[in-house]
Formats: sequence, structure tokens, C-alpha cells
Amino acid sequence: MKYNFCPNCGFKLEDNFRFCPMCGMDFSRSPSTPVQPAQNNYTEKTVEYSKPQSGIEKAKDLFEHQDYAQALAYLIEYANSDNADALYMIGFCLYKTKKTDPNCEKFLKLAADLGHPLAQATLGELYYTLAEEWNLADFQQGYNPSLGIPEDKFEEAKEKCELYYSLALRYLSMAKSNGVK
Repeated sequence: MKYNFCPNCGFKLEDNFRFCPMCGMDFSRSPSTPVQPAQNNYTEKTVEYSKPQSGIEKAKDLFEHQDYAQALAYLIEYANSDNADALYMIGFCLYKTKKTDPNCEKFLKLAADLGHPLAQATLGELYYTLAEEWNLADFQQGYNPSLGIPEDKFEEAKEKCELYYSLALRYLSMAKSNGVK
């Protein structure tokens, strides 16, 4: 008797199969005979299935494994949310992958202002890095062409440097008061 599909498990069969390679059904028996699976010399593996992760769970997992570019892809949908963790992770991923991205500061600031202590610390570090582009002591001495800043932009650069230092201190002290070392 020729079968196209195993009547027991539905496995697609080729011509002249005597046993189903999937369930072991013996095709030489009549259909009313109980099916006994063939004895195989292997141990069945138990496969554990976990429930699918949401975008934020997958992003957190990638974030913990420092795969910031991939985590960012899962976090995009949270860009307009008020989820402080998601906003922090977006800002931090941008900080680690694209420090010059203006959105890095934006997302870190949103999370920091929502009270996220790690966002406060990272934002403080970002402002400190920006302030360190120039040495505040150099500005204290007055205009010097060796700074590479045009004279007409000197005061503006000095104010920006002072602002970055004050913001760095503000956010780092906020983070410290929230338990970040």
C-alpha cells in the first residue's frame, strides 16, 4: 500500500517506505493495528521554550551584554515615552556608539530629569567630557590664539565651557545623592 503522507503523524513519504521515518508506523500492518513507534537508539532531547521577550526586555538583555547598537534598534519605539529606563538606555547607547549625536544628550537629560540616577551620572560624565575639550584654566588667562578659538568666539566658548562644568557638577552630585558612586 502506497501512502503520500503518514496516516499517524502526517510526515510526507516517498514511495516504498515500509516504516514512517518520523513516528515509526509500520505500513505493512492494517490500519486498525495499534501503532508502536520504532525503537530508536537515541535519547530524546527536551527543548525548553521561553516566552517571547518584549522589545524592552530584549533591549535590556542586549544592553546588559553591551551590544548597544542592537539594543538601540529595539528601543526606538520608546523614544517618545516617559519610561525613564528606556530613555536612559537610548541615551547611553547613543553615548557609547555615537558620542557626537545631539540626541544622546537629549535622551539622557529626559531620563535624568525623571530621576534616573544612572542617567544623571552619564549625563554628568558627558558634560564633563564636553567641558574638558577646553581647559577652563586657559579661559581664565584671557584670549590666547593657541587655543584655536577665534577671538570673536572666545567669550562664547568660555561661557559654554563654564556651563558644561556646572552642568557636570549638577548631574554628578544628583547621581551621587541617588546612590551612584
